[in-house]
Amino acid sequence: MANLLQRLPRTTRRAREIFGSYRHSDAPAAGAHRCGTCGFNGVPLHRDALWPGLIQEWELTPEWARWMNQREGSRCAWCGSSLRSSQLANAIVTVANAQTGDQARRLNELFSSRRAKALDIAEINSAGNLHRHLARCHGLKYSEFGSTSPSVPSQDLTALTYVDASFDVVITSDTLEHVPDTDRALREIHRVLRRGGAHVFSVPVVWDRATRQRATLEKGTLTHHLPPSYHGVGAEGKSDFLVFNEFGKDFVARCENAGFELTLLREANNPALVTFIARKPA
Repeated sequence: MANLLQRLPRTTRRAREIFGSYRHSDAPAAGAHRCGTCGFNGVPLHRDALWPGLIQEWELTPEWARWMNQREGSRCAWCGSSLRSSQLANAIVTVANAQTGDQARRLNELFSSRRAKALDIAEINSAGNLHRHLARCHGLKYSEFGSTSPSVPSQDLTALTYVDASFDVVITSDTLEHVPDTDRALREIHRVLRRGGAHVFSVPVVWDRATRQRATLEKGTLTHHLPPSYHGVGAEGKSDFLVFNEFGKDFVARCENAGFELTLLREANNPALVTFIARKPA
């Protein structure tokens, strides 16, 4: 559910003033969470991120709506990373450490290492506030679908322009649900990864049901099978925010069918909070 909240809330800026030097405290308050982006160990701030129309379109139960709101709306009081982004940052650090032999603890210190800076990483569509840290990697290739900026190339996940075995890591953040052909996108990512490389990504998954295909795009013709649903700003029907698939319990098999070995990072108290590490076998 990309871009649900783009700016830090006022309470986040105020929290920075309050916490000050306690940024990386090892004695956190009850309910604290250590941020994978900046390392701050504190209680996340929360503001619901889902709007009623989206909850209705996805037919989420109150419990699933609460879990999804926590996933996206609970944010680090220091850097503003959502729980989803924080978990994604942890996964990126884990994968990078495994490839470099480093022992970074959080994303904002990962690229102080020359070995990590030398990794070839594809960030396909911005990973939100993780991007500024990823940009420190000398081997980063950053793209945005439909970009018209000369400095930011456009990449289509179903037809990547990169040659085979180009990257050590590919990162996508709540992007695959907006791609018309998920299976083709997964095969393309598999193609551009080196052996032993990993696709580190998040997607919203409702685990107690099968994937629902909301729309298809075939030979340029867009067909809606369910009422159109958009992420991003709820009132804006932007085409790149259109949801083609609401992923369900069968999504893991789709990743494995594309040739990946899958590891899932899960939050015990929130089944909506999952990050995928899809490795290309060595």
